[in-house]
Amino acid sequence: MEFWFSINDVNERMKKYIYFFTIFIINPSFAQDYTRYYKQCNTADSLEYVGKNQEALDLFKVAFSAVEYTHSDKYNKAYRLAIKLNLFDDAYQFGRMMVINSGNKNLLKTSSSAFKKSNQYKALKDSTDDFLSLYSKRVNHDYIQLIDSLVFIDQYIIRGNRTYKGNYKIDKTTLPVNRFELDKSNWQYLLKCIDSLGFPSEKNIGSKAYNDAWVILHHNLRLAENEQYHTTIFEFIKSGDYLPEDFFIWYEQFQMQVHGQTYFTTWDGNISEENLKRIDVNRRKFYLKGINSYELSKNGRSMIAKW
Repeated sequence: MEFWFSINDVNERMKKYIYFFTIFIINPSFAQDYTRYYKQCNTADSLEYVGKNQEALDLFKVAFSAVEYTHSDKYNKAYRLAIKLNLFDDAYQFGRMMVINSGNKNLLKTSSSAFKKSNQYKALKDSTDDFLSLYSKRVNHDYIQLIDSLVFIDQYIIRGNRTYKGNYKIDKTTLPVNRFELDKSNWQYLLKCIDSLGFPSEKNIGSKAYNDAWVILHHNLRLAENEQYHTTIFEFIKSGDYLPEDFFIWYEQFQMQVHGQTYFTTWDGNISEENLKRIDVNRRKFYLKGINSYELSKNGRSMIAKW
């Protein structure tokens, strides 16, 4: 659908969405704690790395059963593990939930010829439209549209990324001479959305819009002037709304720019035993995989994930 808007209209549209869609936001103190879930999923990855595939899959199941919402990328890992183990009934269940939670049917693609020939894979493919319908009923489409508007401003208008597609007509007379001034207004709009509609999590808006929102969060939360929001953001990580692996880059940049020291990485080339221990503690504090999950090269400036 093509529609016209000016920069000022974004705020008006957001007010309209909030008016028509009353969202009950759970107080962070009552939100579910995903700490154990993150740790179990990380351990499952390490088990798969050493060839203990069945143990890894079993642990994924335990992790999934203890939380209200399982992220599609975790389902994807379990889906591929189940296929590797020829547990096609499990693969069907994981694949089904993967599509319902993400809204992305392409995640069902597999290179396993045995699974492709199975009744379970046929059932998955035949039911894809039903899964997508369940996804569509679950997510907030108006929030998705608003995120798309903000990312269009961020990518197309501010940064001139002409590869970013959006069906918007812009009133250029409303744009400031310095387009980067719009970063702050974009950020304020997103903060209002979070206050009224909840964090732009995969649960709320599906995987594509969640990934799109990443760029606005990244551009703003790495700035010293926005450090005041970090504590709140950390709660969204703990509650499963914001995945640790999706926040660590901007927080690493914040630490390096503001405090002059790496926090999660060895990008500064310091691979001393003391520093590796410090980094490992920091990573585990935020539910990331330990430093032992990486192969360090180029004196630590290159970190290649092993699992």
